[in-house]
Amino acid sequence: MNPLKKLMSCCRPYHKEEISVDLLKNGGELLEELIASFDGRHRIPIVSISAKELIRATNDFAKCVHISENGYIFKGCLGQRPILVKKFHEEPISPRKLNGSINDIVITSQMGHLKNVLKLIGCCLEFKYPAMVYEDAGNELLTDLLYHPNSDNFFPWRSRLKVATDIAYVIAYLHAAFPRPVIYIELRTDKVIVDQFGVTKFFDFSNSIMLPPGEFQVKYSLLGQCDSMDPEYAKTKTVNQKTDVYSIGLFLLNLLAGQQSIWPHPVEEIACTKKCDTGCLGMDQLKRYVDQKITEEVGNEAEMQLQDFLDLALRCIQEKGEDRPDTMTVAKELRKIEKSCCHS
Repeated sequence: MNPLKKLMSCCRPYHKEEISVDLLKNGGELLEELIASFDGRHRIPIVSISAKELIRATNDFAKCVHISENGYIFKGCLGQRPILVKKFHEEPISPRKLNGSINDIVITSQMGHLKNVLKLIGCCLEFKYPAMVYEDAGNELLTDLLYHPNSDNFFPWRSRLKVATDIAYVIAYLHAAFPRPVIYIELRTDKVIVDQFGVTKFFDFSNSIMLPPGEFQVKYSLLGQCDSMDPEYAKTKTVNQKTDVYSIGLFLLNLLAGQQSIWPHPVEEIACTKKCDTGCLGMDQLKRYVDQKITEEVGNEAEMQLQDFLDLALRCIQEKGEDRPDTMTVAKELRKIEKSCCHS
């Protein structure tokens, strides 16, 4: 049976005249990836949506709510259901971008049961790159909550702790739940949505890569510069689970500082200060690295939480991967800090 027809038979009825060359190509590749990632099982847990339906649902992609290096996110309404649509940049055409769009669908489709992953409703295979259709969880990016210069809203310390914990558990899931661990690689605040109920929603797995069978690391060609790439990558050009731990550490520092650059030389300076002070910073020293709004909110009561959070972040960004904790340890320690915050 034709791979595309098999995919469509699992998703919804299709009409032969709607199928384009892009649809055939994308559908076949997506089907192969889905079957392989489900360890040979032929259950396809997403629905296919036609280009006509998607254009109508988004009013011809009229309302763009986010632009990234990979593409655009649009708001729309499919029937009575509010949706978000991720449409990849169609130029330039590249095999890597196609692989990335397929990876995104494959990985996201297997994580729909996690409350902290933006739920994938379906996809459209009729564009140059597959478009993704998500539930509409709002469009409040963590980037805007933390860094937006015109925002009067303050993202509280407790909320930042919750986001950190939720994201760490999602990364730990990627490392442990699949037959082959998935390395996320590029963790950033613009890949996190905080919905109207304060629930963290993680999305965009297009740069992720699955480790080869029996391997603990894989060669990875980084496109452009990435501030969250660990020092070992510069030496080996390989990524592994500790690569993600390094990214988590920088992510924690961003949450703590409330800005994208916490200090001219943040890692070196904080580490040196801690070493000179027998491994502990006082509240006055912490204030140099912590968002002023946090210290105004919590006062001295949260000094130990801030200290523990900073300690964990610094352990995650050790120069050598072997000196960093694993992702599950990071997630559990963050949960412990979060619980202490709830009881304070």
